[in-house]
Amino acid sequence: MKKSSSLIGGGVFALIGLVMTAVSWNFYKSDKAFMNKSLSAMGNVVRWDYVRSTRGETTFYPVIAFETAEGQKIEFRNGVGTTRRNGSYQEGERVKIRYETQNPANAKIAGFWELWGLTVILGGFGLVFIGAGLKIALS
Repeated sequence: MKKSSSLIGGGVFALIGLVMTAVSWNFYKSDKAFMNKSLSAMGNVVRWDYVRSTRGETTFYPVIAFETAEGQKIEFRNGVGTTRRNGSYQEGERVKIRYETQNPANAKIAGFWELWGLTVILGGFGLVFIGAGLKIALS
């Protein structure tokens, strides 16, 4: 009986890991497509926007202003926030960004975690779950 429950439990863990890895792969493809159709530019952190959750927690997002290669002035709120105002960036700081040529408002700070963080985290957890599931199932 113990072997059967280990097999089922391990299979569930491995299945969760496979789903996480598949989602991570989709994020990777999306991130790679963004990189292929985007250009680099320099921008300035002009302010911090904050969003308060229903639980009362506040997340701060840097707002970046930049100019496209065509001279268009764009301002965007970065998609990755922090629980501390002025977390990774300071107001007035110059940052490297990437923006889509067809839709310059779709832009991101060109940092590793901003571009690839979700892909890496989901992929890493997916592999851990697959490994744990196989270990449980085969023990």
